[in-house]
Amino acid sequence: MNTTAPATISLTTDGPVAHLVIDNTARANALNRSMLDLLAHHLDAVARDRDIAAVVLAGAGANFSAGLDIAEICEPPAESIEEEFVRVEEALARCPKPTIAAVRGHCVGGGTQLAVACDLRVASATARFAITPAKLGLVYPTSSIDRLVSIVGPAATKRLIFTADTITATTALNYGLVTDVVDDQEFDATVDRIAATVAARSPLTIAAAKQMTDQAASEGRVSDELHRHWQAVPNPDLGVGLAAFVARVEPEFGTSPNEQGKVLSTNASDIA
Repeated sequence: MNTTAPATISLTTDGPVAHLVIDNTARANALNRSMLDLLAHHLDAVARDRDIAAVVLAGAGANFSAGLDIAEICEPPAESIEEEFVRVEEALARCPKPTIAAVRGHCVGGGTQLAVACDLRVASATARFAITPAKLGLVYPTSSIDRLVSIVGPAATKRLIFTADTITATTALNYGLVTDVVDDQEFDATVDRIAATVAARSPLTIAAAKQMTDQAASEGRVSDELHRHWQAVPNPDLGVGLAAFVARVEPEFGTSPNEQGKVLSTNASDIA
């Protein structure tokens, strides 16, 4: 009897943080067509949910993801699943919420594509990365090349793709591929802390910074039009943040400045 759990992508929430988990442990969390559909569905749900302030993408068990399931790449037409994967990768990159890839174990091929499509990449000390199209004869997607070059530069991009070598978390940090490397024992707690911190910051500041940073990376600068757009957007977060700064307490974004002021006055009297 086959007791292997079905491959899936789960979505759970912990307060303002959404957790997307790639779960196909029997195949090192490789993704098949149904999983890609489910990931796209969850990303759409997260984007629409106003209560979600940050998203963590992780793999179940010991690995992040081995990328596309080779068995499905071999099924004709191979191009269709590759194109579908790129569409999901682009949806992840366009997610309006800040995204964090929590990379434990192997992050290979399409797994690295998904991690690179996230805003931040936190790796366990024993994580391993590889970009492997040169082992299969695949042409790496142009959007994935663009994104990788903007993060690690052209020389490191060529080194990773030309050789398809597996690199350590320390090498990935030196390349700029990951933002943090954490001991395995502290990994989950550190990812949770970073996600909670991001979720507690000003959503308007983060949305503006994400859009402007992505444009600067792809086009070389932030356009005057985008700058004017964010200057003109109503900004209730500023009043809340300034009131909290004056009161020397943590801001509670999502409240009005007046509501925050009442909370801050109460906190200040409690402290006094």
